[in-house]
Amino acid sequence: MTTEKLGKTLVLVRHSKAAHDAPTDLERPLTSKGHTLADKLARSLARRVGHLDLLLVSPAARARQTARPIQERLEPAEIHVEPEIYHNGASKILDLLTPLSEATNTVVLVGHEPTVSILAHMLHDADDDLAAQASFGVPTATALLLTVPGPWADLAPDKAHLTEIVTAPR
Repeated sequence: MTTEKLGKTLVLVRHSKAAHDAPTDLERPLTSKGHTLADKLARSLARRVGHLDLLLVSPAARARQTARPIQERLEPAEIHVEPEIYHNGASKILDLLTPLSEATNTVVLVGHEPTVSILAHMLHDADDDLAAQASFGVPTATALLLTVPGPWADLAPDKAHLTEIVTAPR
């Protein structure tokens, strides 16, 4: 299944299952199960999204490791590790998206909770079941797929539509 191209596509991904034993939070790696779930999520995204223009990734080890199978399966034209994804909240992450080139049609951003679900909820233009799910947060190895109907520069609260929440099969 591929999403219809009615606009731009923004996919917000919560990193996969991470270990708790690392010298710092930034260094926490994925568990063995986390690697498996990240690959399953990447497979699901490849079927839904297809081509990827830009992959934005938190510098945290668990986010970079979650992004690896996405990179392998969706072959993004560009990849950027963005410290703001780790260090800031939804509003600052939105500041990464609004200056994007209009030639950029599909973006996957790999980050953390609660930021990814807060951003999806903030951008979503409806008060529906998907909004309710996003407002409660999402499990690890989950993607929130949004359609952005206009230019990136106009992306703001209530200016995108959350079309699907995809969690890697456990």
